[in-house]
Amino acid sequence: MAKRIKIVGIADASLGYGSPELPALMHSLCVHFDADGVLIEPDELSRPPVAKHPDLQFELTRIKSDYEDHSPLWHSQFLDGAYDLLAKHEPDIVVLWGGVILGGMHRLKKQPKLLIYHACELISSLSERVIDAHKVFLDRVDLIITPEIERFIVDMNCVGVYPQNVACIYNVADVDFPRPPAHKPYTERNGRFIWYGTLHRRAAFANYFYDPAVREFEFDLYGRITDPEAELVETAIRGASNVRYYGLASSEDLNRQRQSNIFSLVWWNPELSAGHYYLSPNRFFTSLQAGLPIICGPHPQCEDLINRYGCGLVMNDWSLPRFKRTLGEAMEIYRSSDYKIFVDNCQIASADALNWDAQFERIMTKLAPIIESKPDGKNLLRR
Repeated sequence: MAKRIKIVGIADASLGYGSPELPALMHSLCVHFDADGVLIEPDELSRPPVAKHPDLQFELTRIKSDYEDHSPLWHSQFLDGAYDLLAKHEPDIVVLWGGVILGGMHRLKKQPKLLIYHACELISSLSERVIDAHKVFLDRVDLIITPEIERFIVDMNCVGVYPQNVACIYNVADVDFPRPPAHKPYTERNGRFIWYGTLHRRAAFANYFYDPAVREFEFDLYGRITDPEAELVETAIRGASNVRYYGLASSEDLNRQRQSNIFSLVWWNPELSAGHYYLSPNRFFTSLQAGLPIICGPHPQCEDLINRYGCGLVMNDWSLPRFKRTLGEAMEIYRSSDYKIFVDNCQIASADALNWDAQFERIMTKLAPIIESKPDGKNLLRR
């Protein structure tokens, strides 16, 4: 009997706290290769463990640290433990998530048959040491996955390396993966806008929600308040009569609740980085899958998809006056027969390309010839 394929992934973020493409990719690879899988993640003090969905086809291993989350000592201890554990598993396929993880590749004792790197972060914003590690180790990577090609070009210009084997996918996986996003008929919505994501005045314009200029519109807010003056922001949010703040909801609760809203709000402050300008957040795609039309800032990827599918509204800029004007336009649409068209277009977009199966197919289209070109590639092909 042939030995089963083993896949090991390392991520520096905990399951259930964003980056849902991480468990989605790990699960899909294990199913595709009929493999045993192990995902190694940190046991972060600030993020209590979230139970792994029983349908995910891999095991989860957490590594504890004695140091403050994501401090230099924390990273060093986690990388030492993660790569030691990886070596013990002797995997055929290794998946690395994030620049810091790739930056620890000098700890990789043996080159696996297949090495995949998910470049989920803006590499050019990382430390000089991590950027230098990319210059050294990227040529050992068989396939790089990126969520946005323009951002990737910015990163590679910084690194000075231009890999050929790159799969560009949309960040479509939902926080409640593998459960499909729930959605209600367009006639059963509550008339409220939803934001789910970090709440920060500079990074995400959280102050807009409690500004008197938009008091006539109602908002449901989900997410952690990461603003440096979190208490001040929370007080203002909870004091606004038109805002309901639910904090950090579980993936199940969010999946259940958001289907009742009328539009999903999506943006970052583009001045933070090229990544914040170019890249669509996960909630752009998962909102569409839940039948929620989008209101977004003019981020290129968001704008392209909204213009292609007619599934939302794009603000001309990120200003409060423009936000107010667009909310008014959205309410007019919601009260008209056009709202059904917007909701239908969300479902068309999701069924057409903006779903996880379509993105994983993109990955495998790139990965298959790479596997076939390897001397022992036939041993990795699906049985």
